[in-house]
Amino acid sequence: MLSDVMIDLETLATSTDAAILTIGAVKFDPLGDDTKEPAMESFYVRVDLDSCHELGLVTNDDTIAWWANQSKEAQEEAFGEDNRIPITEAMNQLYKFCWGAKRVWSNGSVFDIMICEHVFKKINKAVPWKFWEIRDVRTAFDLGINPNRPTVTAHHALEDAYNQAVGIQTVYNALRSSTMYDGKMITPFSNQR
Repeated sequence: MLSDVMIDLETLATSTDAAILTIGAVKFDPLGDDTKEPAMESFYVRVDLDSCHELGLVTNDDTIAWWANQSKEAQEEAFGEDNRIPITEAMNQLYKFCWGAKRVWSNGSVFDIMICEHVFKKINKAVPWKFWEIRDVRTAFDLGINPNRPTVTAHHALEDAYNQAVGIQTVYNALRSSTMYDGKMITPFSNQR
C-alpha cells in the first residue's frame, strides 16, 4: 500500500522562505521493495522563479554559489527554462499528491517539509499532513543499517526522493526482519494511540 510520501525540493536558499526551483515526490510503501518490484507513484514539477519572488520567497548568494559547484546535469535540471509552472499551481498539485498519506518524509524534518508548509500558508492553503505524520530520513539512516540507496543524479528532486524512499524501505525491512515482538515481526506503532 502506497501509504507514505517522500518530498525533496531544490531551492535557492536554505531558509523556510526559500525560492523553490523543483519539487519531487514519490508515494511509496515503507515496507515495500521498489528495487525489485517498482510500485512508487511520482510527482515532479519545475517552478517558475518569478512566481516565487512575487510570493516573497527569497534567494541566497551562498546557495547560488553552492549550485555553481554541482553537476552539470543537476544544474540543467534545476535551472532549465522549459516546463516551469507558477508556485501556486505547483503547490496545489503537491497538495493533491500528498492528500491521504499516513506519513510524509524528507531528508531532514526541518528543511523540505518546513519550506512546503511555509508556502502553503503564504497561498492560504491548508497543509495536507499533520505534524505527527512528519518523518526524517536522516534519523532512520543513522540507525546503523546500510540503506543501500540506488545511484541517482544528486540534487535532482525526483531522483533524490526516489533514492531516499528506497533507503527507507531497506532500513524498515532490515529492522522488521531482524526484530520480533511476541513472536511477530515488528510494525510501526507511532500512529497508534
